[in-house]
Amino acid sequence: MQSVILVLISLSQLIGVAFCSNILAAEGNRPNIVLVMADDLGWSDIGCYGGEIRTPHIDSLARDGLRFTQFYNNSVCGPTRASLLTGLYCQQTGHRGDHWNQPKDYTKCVLVSELLQHAGYRTMMAGKWQGRDSALDRGFDRFFGPMCQGKISYFHEVEQNPFYLDRQRFALPSDFYLTKAINDHALQFLKEAVVKEEPFFLYVAHIAPHWPLHAHEKDIAAYRQQYLEQGWDEWRLRRFEFQRKNQIVPLQWKLSPRPASVWDWKTDPNQAWQAERMAAYAAQVQGIDQGIGQLLKVLKETGQDENTLFLFLSDNGAAPDGGVGPSQNGFGFAQNQTNNRWRKDNVSIRPGSDPENPPGPHDTFAAYGLAWANLSNTPLRGTKLTGYEGGIRTPMIAKWPKVIGSELQTAQVGHVIDIMATCLNIADVEYPTEFQSRKPLPLEGKSLLPVFQGENRQGHKALCWSVPKDHAIRMGKWKAIRSRKGGEWQLYDLEADGTETIDLAKSEPDRVEELVRHFEAWQKHVGDKQ
Repeated sequence: MQSVILVLISLSQLIGVAFCSNILAAEGNRPNIVLVMADDLGWSDIGCYGGEIRTPHIDSLARDGLRFTQFYNNSVCGPTRASLLTGLYCQQTGHRGDHWNQPKDYTKCVLVSELLQHAGYRTMMAGKWQGRDSALDRGFDRFFGPMCQGKISYFHEVEQNPFYLDRQRFALPSDFYLTKAINDHALQFLKEAVVKEEPFFLYVAHIAPHWPLHAHEKDIAAYRQQYLEQGWDEWRLRRFEFQRKNQIVPLQWKLSPRPASVWDWKTDPNQAWQAERMAAYAAQVQGIDQGIGQLLKVLKETGQDENTLFLFLSDNGAAPDGGVGPSQNGFGFAQNQTNNRWRKDNVSIRPGSDPENPPGPHDTFAAYGLAWANLSNTPLRGTKLTGYEGGIRTPMIAKWPKVIGSELQTAQVGHVIDIMATCLNIADVEYPTEFQSRKPLPLEGKSLLPVFQGENRQGHKALCWSVPKDHAIRMGKWKAIRSRKGGEWQLYDLEADGTETIDLAKSEPDRVEELVRHFEAWQKHVGDKQ
């Protein structure tokens, strides 16, 4: 696999990228941008990365565009979304990196929505807004979604998550389902935008498939049998076979070992209940795909698809919450209590999950557990919250027919900090040294436009993470990682061993020392205190 993280970018390449951007802007209307982010989606859940979940519309993005195999996030939702919107490491924006939700320090950053709006773009957002103020105060012309400060329900309004449509409180209808509501409002915003003259930026921030496992019975039923007939071991092998056959992973990679706390599927005494958990999760993922299909249809019918950059990715790897077997862990809902103070309609929640209390219905609150999360991240090691590849590597697909060819794949390395730089580059918008009396820090991200154009981008010398469980750094093909609590650093060659099965730290002490020096310099640079 080609190493793609290099040190410097030449002046001629910088001029070339800027010139290409200006050409793209001058040839006609500036490109539209649609950005869809899933929440807690595993690296291999969607079909084009090997998953058995039916995602034909997301798969069409890969068929008609570019699939990344080495793209990164920040292993947890708030820090990833902070980097996505600002082009900075989350630690520079006010997020420590180990908390799911912290306020941004707007004296140090500016959002991509603010800059695009200022440059004449129509800006719209539907979904998970973790800000303390309205999205309309941060560069968006339209907004629908919850002001998300606590755990969510897919069927009802709950404490800490009031819904808004623009600045007005939004009353949830009786047939409300969160993913459909986000899809419907994103579609409404897009239909409004395509008939106007200005270019548009649409950010769809899904909460699915984040727990709780809430889905309609008919959607769960569509997956129930396949997970009952084949469990996490069999599906993991099938995904890995697909990935190797389609060169999504190199042939020399090994499948990461099953976590020690996960047992063989064949020995599980509660297979019907286990299948129900994964079926509900799959139903949640399919809901995202259906919304993307609606957006693609409007773009096609209105002739806007050719000049629209459509991006899809996830905010972190699959989440291990929920227990491997039946559990009374109720995510804060206790046994033998009314549990009726969370939902605004005061309906009680049944805590825990087991064969007598399967997930899916509105009065449950459950997750699918480590065994299924390990499937979702096939073949990678680790899950959400960790610095292993299963926590920080995301599926990433880019479709832009005017620029990107079809059925393409790249192993070039990218990170969510690159999204803002890319959007500004293709929109021909300059990143400011001052904006509305703020002085944002210099942009950390680098444009992905050269990758879209089939060129080898001069990428990041290093990428670093300070996530809930680990510290990590990647330089070229080498990655060092250790527990956030301290201890020995591990070293992996990600070209030969992207599933992190062979620790080379003892045989490469000088390389470990070099990586640690760079990581410590990064910590000082971004103000990471952990």
